[in-house]
Amino acid sequence: MSQVLHEVLGDDIPAAVLSGPTFAGEVAAGLPTALTVASTDADFATHMARCLHGDVMRVYTSDDVLGVQLGGTVKNVLAIAAGITDGMHFGANSRAALITRGLAELMRLGDAMGARRETLMGLSGVGDLILTCTDDQSRNRRLGLALGRGTDLEAAVAEIGQVVEGFNTAREVMQLARDFQVEMPISEQVYQVLHAGMSPQEAVHNLLARDIKSEC
Repeated sequence: MSQVLHEVLGDDIPAAVLSGPTFAGEVAAGLPTALTVASTDADFATHMARCLHGDVMRVYTSDDVLGVQLGGTVKNVLAIAAGITDGMHFGANSRAALITRGLAELMRLGDAMGARRETLMGLSGVGDLILTCTDDQSRNRRLGLALGRGTDLEAAVAEIGQVVEGFNTAREVMQLARDFQVEMPISEQVYQVLHAGMSPQEAVHNLLARDIKSEC
């Protein structure tokens, strides 16, 4: 979205992006929350942080606009994957492994596109990833849960009744992966389930059947 803002508004109007591990209901309820606001204009980032900062809202600043957006985007795709594994009752071990390897995918894409690793290890990266992959308030996770339990895609989306960001994002993430020649096997399998008619069972098999390789 920062690219769109730049194209439409030019360089004269400052812009910022806000992201992090936040469920709207908890924010509205006044529960403690932390976020990151990023802008290429340091003064504007600080101004926005001061506007949002409060007794139960802690806001950090960053100049890594790309990294903050990537973290807040790719995690939606990975949350669908986490939901699928939980819907298939694969247990906590599988969930933890998926989150960890999903983070590796996110960081590979970030490296290729020029985001900073410390951003992706922060609130808008690993923080948001953990939140959306582990809590059923996440619409993306709930879609994965339904698919993993055997509900067909159309019925699963209708059951949620709200926009599931990761559905369309999966297509865009895979386009970025192709453009930047980045290997993202988990995201690829989510894309195949959502847009190519693959079953969750086949997607899991494809991931588990991958060749042995170094973790790093």
